[in-house]
Amino acid sequence: MPTKLKGMTSLEIAIIVAIVLVIAIAVGWYLYTTFAAAGQQSGLVVTSTKACTNGKLELNVVPQGAAQVVIVGVDFAGKTITTTITVSSATTVPVDTGLQLQAGQVLTGRVILSSGAMAPFTATVVVCPQQQQG
Repeated sequence: MPTKLKGMTSLEIAIIVAIVLVIAIAVGWYLYTTFAAAGQQSGLVVTSTKACTNGKLELNVVPQGAAQVVIVGVDFAGKTITTTITVSSATTVPVDTGLQLQAGQVLTGRVILSSGAMAPFTATVVVCPQQQQG
């Protein structure tokens, strides 16, 4: 019986490389799908705003993603307004801030979602038509 030591043949090397490659692809796919799903969480975009001198605020919002988005509050001009509104399509969200604002002010705010995400916005205060008539 010959006891000649011999290295791996090219077939054995190819099999080992193929196994390592399959494992690497499986791990890569798992990581990709995990982080891709995390990046597609539902969110909200504030497309436009209207702030009136009487403190009324209108936010035009569009949900991002397929799921419904729940608004739990709005921070505006340093005041937090608690509300619960479910948004499933583009809509206008009315908010009464209770503030007296001056026309021409530029104020910032953010919409707070139930997921903890926030959607920032900027609003310029105007005199609304219904205020001029009354």
